[in-house]
Amino acid sequence: MMLLKHGVATDTGNVRPQNEDAYVASDQLFAVADGMGGHNAGEVASALATTLLLERAAGQTLTPEWFVEAITSINRIIHESAAESTERRGMGTTICALALVQPHAEASGQQQVALANVGDSRIYLTRSGKFRQLSVDHSYVQELVTEGLITEEEARVHPRRNIVTRALGIDDRVAVDSWLIPLFSGDRFILCSDGLVDEVPTADIAALAAQHREPQIIADELVALAKRNGGRDNITVIVVDAVGDSTPAPVAEPVVDTPAHRSKKQWLIGVGIALAVLISVVTTGRNARSGYFLSFENASQNSSVCINRGASSQVLWFSPTRELCTDLQRNDLSSVHQQRIREHIRFSSFIDAQRHVEALKEISALND
Repeated sequence: MMLLKHGVATDTGNVRPQNEDAYVASDQLFAVADGMGGHNAGEVASALATTLLLERAAGQTLTPEWFVEAITSINRIIHESAAESTERRGMGTTICALALVQPHAEASGQQQVALANVGDSRIYLTRSGKFRQLSVDHSYVQELVTEGLITEEEARVHPRRNIVTRALGIDDRVAVDSWLIPLFSGDRFILCSDGLVDEVPTADIAALAAQHREPQIIADELVALAKRNGGRDNITVIVVDAVGDSTPAPVAEPVVDTPAHRSKKQWLIGVGIALAVLISVVTTGRNARSGYFLSFENASQNSSVCINRGASSQVLWFSPTRELCTDLQRNDLSSVHQQRIREHIRFSSFIDAQRHVEALKEISALND
């Protein structure tokens, strides 16, 4: 049985005042949405896309056909919401998504993933040492690349690179790209907004993706690299690894064991363990106080949504601290939104957490 292990990182970047990216990262469903529109409308559009996708996935058999139906329906809701408010008029969002699906009978038990895409948020795959882009951008510069007028590297720095030709919410109908591919142990998928693509060359993304490290570390390093390279847009990255026993491990070269070899080996192991413990303590302390998450103030139905700093549970001697309890209450939220808060979704800054609360208020107001 194949499992999906993931890491996710999102950041406002160095220039934008707010994060209009949103994401879904559950056991079997992953998505990145990049909102657009003034007066916080882009943030509302991306939050609507991801939360509604998660709601529609509950209890469903996920297939490419399901993706098309769900995303088409979400497009209509965003479009109607934009028409109801002057401040939201013209809002929209990209989306790229991946889901683990049940194999068809003719697939002989081979597990598969379904993928979907609208806009210029991307899906990459590293498999057997080869890195490739699976999704096709719905953008002005991609059309120039397809026609052979510019190269992919020229597209990355083109002044009109942020013009998308397809997005959710702009029209009452939208064409959704969807497809199905087999899943193999060792596959690594990357879902990202264009804040990564515009700042980091494809070769550098591929080099990091090829490293045999935890998906959370790769996601964090990709976002950090995009910020070092300029960070002119919001950046969101989800790294998804397929973990299973279908692919045999490589056979190691035999080593002749001698007393001298054993002594040197024991010394190296001791030094390695000491360094690992030291690095672990330093890293744990730093991570335990970084980032923010949402929680409920108490168990009551009218409990406030609170913003907390640090890890969502005590790590060593580090405990999370409560920074603010907002006027948003548990009974204002749908069961899906309540569950997401219980899952302690994380934010890189206090401001990002506050803006997510404001987006939840907007969504709850739409449902009233």
